[in-house]
Amino acid sequence: MPRHASTLQVREVAWEDPAAAGLRAAMSAELDPRYADQEARLRPLLSPGPEQIALTLVVEDGDEPVACGSLRTLAEAVDVDGAPARHEVKKLYVAPGHRRRGLATLVLEELRAAAGRSGDDAVVLHTGTLQPEAVALYEARGWRRIPPFVPYAEIADLSLCFAASTSRTREGRSTATPAS
Repeated sequence: MPRHASTLQVREVAWEDPAAAGLRAAMSAELDPRYADQEARLRPLLSPGPEQIALTLVVEDGDEPVACGSLRTLAEAVDVDGAPARHEVKKLYVAPGHRRRGLATLVLEELRAAAGRSGDDAVVLHTGTLQPEAVALYEARGWRRIPPFVPYAEIADLSLCFAASTSRTREGRSTATPAS
């Protein structure tokens, strides 16, 4: 039975944290079958190393980890209408029994705000063409499609990339708005 929203807690954890790793494993179990025939092409591009991760968040409902997401530092900034995006949202996932509660939006906005606090004016993300639920979420939250950026240009036939403005956080206040 879902808990009341007041039991939710967002924690910053290490990439290797067992809760985050468990949620990413569940994400892989759910999504890998959709791309099984493309695994050799995708695996090297979609699996960041811990040294690339700037931030990982886990949402817990009581003691249960129910959602996660990370910010990966990009080797090369992505130009988003003249605004450099130095971070990419990675591995955004909500456990099936906890979907449709706003948790993906919560994590997405926390990551977006963190990118802004780090000095970024924009943030980017990548999803796959076989993930219509992810595309719907990003579009509903004001993210806009951009051309595939490095390294996803190599798999452009399977890639959808998005960007959003961070409207950099000033004086501890988030002013995040969608990119126009």
